Amino acid sequence: MPSFANLVAAVAALAPLGALAAPTPAPQPEGWDVTISSEIAALISNPEAANIIPNRYIVVYNTSFSEDEIAATEFSISSLIAKRNLGKRSLDGRQMSGFMSTMKFTSASGTGARFSAFDGDNTMLATVAKDKTVAYIEADARVQAAALVTEAGSTNGLARISSNKAGATDYVFDDSAGQGITAYIVDTGVLATHSEFEGRATMGFNAIQGSANTDENGHGSHVAGTVAGKTFGVAKKATIIGVKVLDAQGGGSNSGVLQGLQFVQTDAAKKNGKAVMNMSLGGPASRAINSAVEAIAAAGVVPVVAAGNENQDAANVSPASSPNAITVGAIDQTNDSKASFSNFGADVDIFAPGVRVQSVGIKSNTDTATLSGTSMASPHVAGLAAYLMALENLQGVQAVKARMVELATATGAQVVRNTRGTTNLIANNGAAAGAGAAAPGAGAGTGAGAGNGTAPAPTQPATPDAGAGAGNGRPIPAGLPAATDSFWQSKVGSAIATLMGLSV
Repeated sequence: MPSFANLVAAVAALAPLGALAAPTPAPQPEGWDVTISSEIAALISNPEAANIIPNRYIVVYNTSFSEDEIAATEFSISSLIAKRNLGKRSLDGRQMSGFMSTMKFTSASGTGARFSAFDGDNTMLATVAKDKTVAYIEADARVQAAALVTEAGSTNGLARISSNKAGATDYVFDDSAGQGITAYIVDTGVLATHSEFEGRATMGFNAIQGSANTDENGHGSHVAGTVAGKTFGVAKKATIIGVKVLDAQGGGSNSGVLQGLQFVQTDAAKKNGKAVMNMSLGGPASRAINSAVEAIAAAGVVPVVAAGNENQDAANVSPASSPNAITVGAIDQTNDSKASFSNFGADVDIFAPGVRVQSVGIKSNTDTATLSGTSMASPHVAGLAAYLMALENLQGVQAVKARMVELATATGAQVVRNTRGTTNLIANNGAAAGAGAAAPGAGAGTGAGAGNGTAPAPTQPATPDAGAGAGNGRPIPAGLPAATDSFWQSKVGSAIATLMGLSV
């Protein structure tokens, strides 16, 4: 006798493929919201959430139940939807949709996180909430790309990643440059044909029903360019996979994001722990989204997320509040001050350049655009994660996060005019730090070490083996400052190091 899980799978196979894709929520005015009735508030876990999608709910299952028990509940929900539609019931003057989607995250220990999203009325919601397999139900909510449009005046974010202080003009990096690492861009999609990606980018998933399988907004391509573009990218040799969960207006839904995250976990299982994920988007705090990010991290993918642009505590935002993500705030890289818009708080792990950042545009295959936001800061760190994973063979979010903290601390740089209770660490690839850093030229060899590069960024592509310091020089004699001392970053110190052939 077939299991309930197999039965549900067979029924799903008979449905049109598009039925499993979340329909794009209708565009709404900026700051739109919907009032939650007391009846609904008693049944959902997020009654105070802003920007909810009316009558759409996300069911989060208790994973202590078996696959068949959860599948039976999913079958019950689909039956409720079918019965309701047979009765031609309507709500608010419109025929209710038959939308339902299921998301499953695998786990090495057994049943992983499981979700269903569905459109339903109050009666349906009350029925589902009583099911023993249901842990909680959330109202679905809109999410938005975390970027602010800037017209002109780009600045050098890459150089800040490889320097101890603001004002640098060269991006120094090891020529491994993220090779062998896959970066999933959960966003508006990616213009895979753009010259910046050199054929390393593809579209992997599209949750926006009826939309083209490319980037129709520009946000996702800009983000991808910062992660792995040949000119603008931190990890210039990484592979890019676009996961489209936001529409042409930069908006989407938590249910659509969950579908995208399910794709990431399934696809990344083929990458053997060599994958990072960037989410430069956000919405109201969501237990469902945070638990999905937790499942992604448990599967070995390194999740990097934007802190958000509301100048508020990141604890109020998802996925920024996920404890298993690397949450990134934004600095103005010209002076290291916290960007005025950047969220803050204990959930922020690190800061990176996010003001007037130049990267990929979508008007042509050579177009560029300049944007500001924590959306721009996050991909600097996602690219850095890919870079360090390739260079040092790191795996897992905890190992990568610990290494980033170590490298950022070694520089001595701190965020200026930051909010109390927030980290002051600024992301760095270790190129300008001392002993133990992931600096180019740290390996054996002559000249500049093992394949490092220096790139005037972001105005031209990186030039491999351009000679960024004395990677194989003599040890520093006794009596002189240590390699980590800021003296060696001064003009005098740099000249002495060059003259004496010192390794600093």
